[in-house]
Amino acid sequence: MKQSSLCCVLYSAFTMLSFDVLATSNQTLTELMDQWLSIESQKGQLQRNWTIQKRSLEQKLSLLKTEKAALKSLLTQSSHEKSELDTQRLDLVKQQNTLEQAQQIVSNQLQQTSNVAFALLPQLPPPLQVVWQEKLMLLKQNVSSSEKLERLLTTFTLVSEFDERIALNRTSMAIPINNDTVQNVLVTQVYLGLSQGWYISDDGHFYGYGRSNLSGWTWWHNENADKALEQTLNAQGLLHLIDIMQNPTKASFLSLPIKINVNKAVSE
Repeated sequence: MKQSSLCCVLYSAFTMLSFDVLATSNQTLTELMDQWLSIESQKGQLQRNWTIQKRSLEQKLSLLKTEKAALKSLLTQSSHEKSELDTQRLDLVKQQNTLEQAQQIVSNQLQQTSNVAFALLPQLPPPLQVVWQEKLMLLKQNVSSSEKLERLLTTFTLVSEFDERIALNRTSMAIPINNDTVQNVLVTQVYLGLSQGWYISDDGHFYGYGRSNLSGWTWWHNENADKALEQTLNAQGLLHLIDIMQNPTKASFLSLPIKINVNKAVSE
Protein backbone atom coordinates (compact mmCIF):
# COMPACT_ATOMS: atom_id res chain seq x y z
CA MET A 1 0.00 0.00 0.00
CA LYS A 2 2.76 2.38 0.92
CA GLN A 3 4.61 1.40 -2.20
CA SER A 4 1.58 2.12 -4.36
CA SER A 5 1.13 5.53 -2.75
CA LEU A 6 4.78 6.34 -3.32
CA CYS A 7 4.45 5.48 -6.95
CA CYS A 8 1.45 7.71 -7.28
CA VAL A 9 3.31 10.56 -5.67
CA LEU A 10 6.34 10.06 -7.92
CA TYR A 11 4.14 9.81 -10.98
CA SER A 12 2.33 12.99 -10.04
CA ALA A 13 5.60 14.77 -9.44
CA PHE A 14 7.02 13.53 -12.76
CA THR A 15 3.87 14.57 -14.53
CA MET A 16 3.99 18.04 -13.06
CA LEU A 17 7.67 18.29 -13.90
CA SER A 18 6.99 17.25 -17.49
CA PHE A 19 4.29 19.83 -17.78
CA ASP A 20 6.62 22.47 -16.39
CA VAL A 21 9.40 21.45 -18.83
CA LEU A 22 6.92 21.33 -21.68
CA ALA A 23 5.52 24.74 -20.76
CA THR A 24 9.04 26.13 -20.57
CA SER A 25 9.92 24.60 -23.92
CA ASN A 26 6.77 25.98 -25.52
CA GLN A 27 7.59 29.47 -24.20
CA THR A 28 11.15 29.26 -25.49
CA LEU A 29 9.94 28.00 -28.84
CA THR A 30 7.46 30.85 -29.04
CA GLU A 31 10.17 33.37 -28.26
CA LEU A 32 12.44 31.81 -30.85
CA MET A 33 9.64 31.90 -33.40
CA ASP A 34 9.01 35.54 -32.58
CA GLN A 35 12.71 36.31 -32.98
CA TRP A 36 12.85 34.39 -36.28
CA LEU A 37 9.77 36.19 -37.57
CA SER A 38 11.28 39.54 -36.50
CA ILE A 39 14.55 38.66 -38.23
CA GLU A 40 12.71 37.56 -41.36
CA SER A 41 10.71 40.78 -41.28
CA GLN A 42 13.89 42.83 -40.90
CA LYS A 43 15.52 40.76 -43.65
CA GLY A 44 12.58 41.43 -45.94
CA GLN A 45 12.67 45.11 -45.11
CA LEU A 46 16.42 45.21 -45.78
CA GLN A 47 15.92 43.44 -49.09
CA ARG A 48 13.20 45.90 -50.07
CA ASN A 49 15.33 48.85 -49.02
CA TRP A 50 18.31 47.42 -50.92
CA THR A 51 16.17 46.88 -54.00
CA ILE A 52 14.99 50.48 -53.86
CA GLN A 53 18.52 51.80 -53.23
CA LYS A 54 19.91 49.55 -55.97
CA ARG A 55 17.46 50.95 -58.50
CA SER A 56 18.30 54.49 -57.39
CA LEU A 57 22.03 53.77 -57.61
CA GLU A 58 21.61 52.14 -61.01
CA GLN A 59 19.74 55.22 -62.23
CA LYS A 60 22.42 57.50 -60.83
CA LEU A 61 25.12 55.31 -62.37
CA SER A 62 23.35 55.45 -65.73
CA LEU A 63 23.09 59.23 -65.46
CA LEU A 64 26.75 59.48 -64.49
CA LYS A 65 27.75 57.31 -67.45
CA THR A 66 25.67 59.48 -69.77
CA GLU A 67 27.18 62.64 -68.27
CA LYS A 68 30.66 61.14 -68.53
CA ALA A 69 30.10 60.32 -72.21
CA ALA A 70 28.77 63.84 -72.83
CA LEU A 71 31.73 65.40 -71.04
CA LYS A 72 34.13 63.17 -72.96
CA SER A 73 32.49 64.17 -76.23
CA LEU A 74 32.59 67.83 -75.18
CA LEU A 75 36.26 67.56 -74.22
CA THR A 76 37.04 65.89 -77.54
CA GLN A 77 35.15 68.60 -79.42
CA SER A 78 36.75 71.30 -77.30
CA SER A 79 40.19 69.82 -77.94
CA HIS A 80 39.46 69.72 -81.67
CA GLU A 81 38.15 73.27 -81.65
CA LYS A 82 41.13 74.37 -79.57
CA SER A 83 43.43 72.73 -82.10
CA GLU A 84 41.64 74.53 -84.94
CA LEU A 85 41.77 77.81 -83.00
CA ASP A 86 45.47 77.30 -82.32
CA THR A 87 46.01 76.65 -86.03
CA GLN A 88 43.99 79.72 -87.00
CA ARG A 89 45.77 81.80 -84.38
CA LEU A 90 49.14 80.61 -85.70
CA ASP A 91 48.08 81.45 -89.26
CA LEU A 92 46.95 84.89 -88.15
CA VAL A 93 50.25 85.46 -86.35
CA LYS A 94 52.14 84.43 -89.49
CA GLN A 95 49.98 86.73 -91.63
CA GLN A 96 50.48 89.55 -89.17
CA ASN A 97 54.26 89.04 -89.23
CA THR A 98 54.21 88.98 -93.02
CA LEU A 99 52.13 92.17 -93.15
CA GLU A 100 54.36 93.87 -90.60
CA GLN A 101 57.45 92.94 -92.61
CA ALA A 102 55.82 94.17 -95.82
CA GLN A 103 54.73 97.34 -94.06
CA GLN A 104 58.28 97.89 -92.83
CA ILE A 105 59.62 97.41 -96.36
CA VAL A 106 57.05 99.88 -97.71
CA SER A 107 57.85 102.30 -94.90
CA ASN A 108 61.58 102.09 -95.70
CA GLN A 109 60.96 102.60 -99.41
CA LEU A 110 58.71 105.55 -98.70
CA GLN A 111 61.40 107.06 -96.51
CA GLN A 112 64.00 106.56 -99.24
CA THR A 113 61.66 108.10 -101.83
CA SER A 114 60.98 111.03 -99.49
CA ASN A 115 64.72 111.56 -99.07
CA VAL A 116 65.15 111.56 -102.85
CA ALA A 117 62.30 114.04 -103.21
CA PHE A 118 63.87 116.42 -100.67
CA ALA A 119 67.24 116.05 -102.43
CA LEU A 120 65.65 116.90 -105.80
CA LEU A 121 63.79 119.92 -104.43
CA PRO A 122 66.57 122.50 -105.00
CA GLN A 123 67.05 121.32 -108.61
CA LEU A 124 63.46 122.00 -109.63
CA PRO A 125 62.28 125.21 -111.32
CA PRO A 126 61.56 127.83 -108.61
CA PRO A 127 57.73 127.91 -108.99
CA LEU A 128 57.63 124.13 -108.76
CA GLN A 129 59.91 124.27 -105.73
CA VAL A 130 57.31 126.31 -103.86
CA VAL A 131 54.56 123.78 -104.55
CA TRP A 132 56.83 120.84 -103.78
CA GLN A 133 57.98 122.40 -100.53
CA GLU A 134 54.37 122.56 -99.33
CA LYS A 135 53.65 118.99 -100.39
CA LEU A 136 56.83 117.54 -98.92
CA MET A 137 56.25 119.20 -95.57
CA LEU A 138 53.11 117.08 -95.28
CA LEU A 139 55.28 113.94 -95.43
CA LYS A 140 56.86 114.88 -92.11
CA GLN A 141 53.50 114.70 -90.38
CA ASN A 142 52.51 111.60 -88.44
CA VAL A 143 50.36 109.96 -91.11
CA SER A 144 49.91 106.40 -92.37
CA SER A 145 52.09 104.84 -95.07
CA SER A 146 49.18 104.81 -97.53
CA GLU A 147 48.64 108.54 -97.06
CA LYS A 148 52.37 109.22 -97.48
CA LEU A 149 52.35 107.16 -100.67
CA GLU A 150 49.38 109.11 -102.00
CA ARG A 151 51.08 112.42 -101.24
CA LEU A 152 54.30 111.30 -102.91
CA LEU A 153 52.40 110.21 -106.01
CA THR A 154 50.63 113.56 -106.13
CA THR A 155 53.96 115.37 -105.75
CA PHE A 156 55.70 113.46 -108.52
CA THR A 157 52.63 113.82 -110.74
CA LEU A 158 53.06 117.60 -110.50
CA VAL A 159 56.65 117.22 -111.68
CA SER A 160 55.62 114.98 -114.57
CA GLU A 161 52.94 117.42 -115.70
CA PHE A 162 55.32 120.37 -115.40
CA ASP A 163 57.95 118.57 -117.46
CA GLU A 164 55.54 117.94 -120.35
CA ARG A 165 54.70 121.57 -121.13
CA ILE A 166 56.04 125.06 -121.51
CA ALA A 167 55.10 126.97 -118.38
CA LEU A 168 54.76 130.72 -117.79
CA ASN A 169 55.19 132.26 -114.38
CA ARG A 170 54.82 135.89 -113.28
CA THR A 171 56.95 136.75 -110.29
CA SER A 172 59.30 139.26 -108.73
CA MET A 173 63.02 138.45 -108.97
CA ALA A 174 65.97 139.94 -107.12
CA ILE A 175 68.28 140.82 -110.03
CA PRO A 176 71.82 142.07 -109.37
CA ILE A 177 72.48 145.46 -110.95
CA ASN A 178 76.14 145.51 -109.98
CA ASN A 179 78.31 143.87 -107.37
CA ASP A 180 76.67 145.80 -104.53
CA THR A 181 73.11 146.40 -105.72
CA VAL A 182 70.12 144.08 -106.15
CA GLN A 183 66.84 145.24 -107.64
CA ASN A 184 63.48 143.51 -107.37
CA VAL A 185 61.96 143.38 -110.83
CA LEU A 186 58.62 142.01 -112.01
CA VAL A 187 59.37 139.48 -114.74
CA THR A 188 57.78 136.69 -116.75
CA GLN A 189 59.52 133.36 -116.55
CA VAL A 190 59.32 130.73 -119.25
CA TYR A 191 60.17 127.11 -118.41
CA LEU A 192 60.87 124.42 -120.96
CA GLY A 193 60.19 121.33 -118.86
CA LEU A 194 62.23 120.88 -115.69
CA SER A 195 65.72 121.69 -116.89
CA GLN A 196 65.64 124.98 -118.85
CA GLY A 197 64.13 128.41 -118.27
CA TRP A 198 64.33 132.08 -119.20
CA TYR A 199 62.98 135.30 -117.78
CA ILE A 200 62.45 138.82 -119.06
CA SER A 201 61.04 142.06 -117.70
CA ASP A 202 58.12 143.72 -119.44
CA ASP A 203 60.37 146.39 -120.94
CA GLY A 204 62.96 143.84 -122.06
CA HIS A 205 65.68 145.56 -120.05
CA PHE A 206 66.26 142.64 -117.68
CA TYR A 207 66.50 139.11 -118.97
CA GLY A 208 68.28 135.89 -118.10
CA TYR A 209 68.65 132.17 -118.42
CA GLY A 210 68.20 129.40 -115.81
CA ARG A 211 69.16 125.76 -115.66
CA SER A 212 68.92 122.85 -113.25
CA ASN A 213 72.16 121.24 -112.09
CA LEU A 214 73.36 119.09 -109.22
CA SER A 215 73.86 122.07 -106.95
CA GLY A 216 70.32 123.33 -107.60
CA TRP A 217 68.57 125.74 -109.92
CA THR A 218 70.81 128.58 -111.11
CA TRP A 219 69.94 131.88 -112.86
CA TRP A 220 72.34 133.86 -115.05
CA HIS A 221 71.45 137.48 -115.73
CA ASN A 222 71.86 139.60 -118.86
CA GLU A 223 75.44 139.33 -120.22
CA ASN A 224 76.23 136.49 -117.80
CA ALA A 225 73.40 134.53 -119.41
CA ASP A 226 75.12 134.94 -122.79
CA LYS A 227 78.33 133.60 -121.28
CA ALA A 228 76.57 130.62 -119.69
CA LEU A 229 74.87 129.79 -122.97
CA GLU A 230 77.93 130.64 -125.05
CA GLN A 231 75.43 132.37 -127.32
CA THR A 232 73.58 135.64 -127.35
CA LEU A 233 70.23 135.57 -125.62
CA ASN A 234 67.93 137.88 -127.57
CA ALA A 235 65.54 139.80 -125.32
CA GLN A 236 63.16 140.47 -128.22
CA GLY A 237 63.01 136.75 -128.92
CA LEU A 238 61.90 136.14 -125.32
CA LEU A 239 59.22 138.83 -125.57
CA HIS A 240 58.02 137.29 -128.82
CA LEU A 241 57.86 133.81 -127.16
CA ILE A 242 55.77 135.19 -124.30
CA ASP A 243 53.45 136.92 -126.77
CA ILE A 244 52.96 133.63 -128.62
CA MET A 245 52.29 131.77 -125.35
CA GLN A 246 49.69 134.33 -124.35
CA ASN A 247 48.18 134.55 -127.84
CA PRO A 248 48.33 131.13 -129.53
CA THR A 249 46.90 132.53 -132.80
CA LYS A 250 50.23 134.37 -133.29
CA ALA A 251 52.21 131.12 -133.21
CA SER A 252 55.33 131.09 -135.34
CA PHE A 253 58.78 129.54 -135.36
CA LEU A 254 61.46 131.22 -133.30
CA SER A 255 64.91 130.35 -132.02
CA LEU A 256 66.11 130.46 -128.41
CA PRO A 257 69.44 129.18 -127.06
CA ILE A 258 69.49 126.37 -124.49
CA LYS A 259 72.36 124.54 -122.82
CA ILE A 260 72.34 120.75 -123.29
CA ASN A 261 75.50 120.23 -121.23
CA VAL A 262 78.36 122.31 -119.93
CA ASN A 263 80.40 121.95 -123.10
CA LYS A 264 77.74 122.32 -125.78
CA ALA A 265 75.02 124.84 -126.62
CA VAL A 266 72.35 124.49 -129.29
CA SER A 267 69.46 126.60 -130.47
CA GLU A 268 65.80 125.69 -130.74
